[in-house]
Amino acid sequence: MNNLPLVSIIIPTFNRAHIIEETLDSVLAQTYKNWECIVVDDGSTDDTEEVMAEYMAKDARFQYHHRPEDRLPGGNAARNYGFEVSKGEYIQWFDSDDLMDVEKLKVKVQTIISYNVDFVISKTKFFNKPNDIPYPYNYYDHEINFLSFSTTHISWFTPDMLLKKKIAAKISFNEKLKAGQEFNYSCKLLLITNKIKKIDRVLTHRRHTENSIGSVRRKTNEKYLYTRFQSYWLNYKDISQYTDNAQFNKHSLIVCVSCYLRSDKSFKLPDKFYKELYRVFGIKIFYFFASKWSKYFFNKYNYFYQKFKK
Repeated sequence: MNNLPLVSIIIPTFNRAHIIEETLDSVLAQTYKNWECIVVDDGSTDDTEEVMAEYMAKDARFQYHHRPEDRLPGGNAARNYGFEVSKGEYIQWFDSDDLMDVEKLKVKVQTIISYNVDFVISKTKFFNKPNDIPYPYNYYDHEINFLSFSTTHISWFTPDMLLKKKIAAKISFNEKLKAGQEFNYSCKLLLITNKIKKIDRVLTHRRHTENSIGSVRRKTNEKYLYTRFQSYWLNYKDISQYTDNAQFNKHSLIVCVSCYLRSDKSFKLPDKFYKELYRVFGIKIFYFFASKWSKYFFNKYNYFYQKFKK
């Protein structure tokens, strides 16, 4: 085992004592044995600590940490802290309600070494959602880059990734983001490397829950639109620190405008939003204002919105 590179599995958790055992059992079942599993608690009030004590007594490869009090609450800070205490050559992000295929780590480590890439992605599907259509992953390795990921159909789930620690050390999860943080992380990752290999195999089994944060957001259209707006707007502001890509800028702001116009309540726009619209679209910002006025007076906006998009 000592000849195999150490993989750090980093799992944020919050009040998952009732199901995290299934996740940890799937880690224990891995055919690849040289791993450490770092569980970072984001402030649970259930029996998570007792459950973790049992697993640490059972296997010394498990660790249990609490998110430091001086860090913002949320899974982002928990992931970042888990990374800071990790010792592995490779990083495997994972969630405390999902399950690993028994060969997940073995296949990923073999692939990342064989192809000499910086990270690999595999596939995910729900294991408890009847009649669910699997996420398609309809793209090839050579199509994956920052622009294709940030502006087209190319995407993946964070547990799909296994990456080199030296690459992960160059970026982090944005602890201020409440939504879209995993999208933001992968955008930053693709700004520093395109050395990737896609594995056409389901290696993560995702749990569907009706009361998950994402499910709750999607049930309320207004909340979904506002959350999607915030996700793209904050990601735009964050990524603009690293690149000023015209195509990315336009796509991000168009999504924001679409969410705003589709909202029945037309939520308050953030400071500097108009300034960024003018910087990116120039005088075409007129069509955005025309869309707003048309929606206000006639409850229609598509004519001017289409002109704005062109």
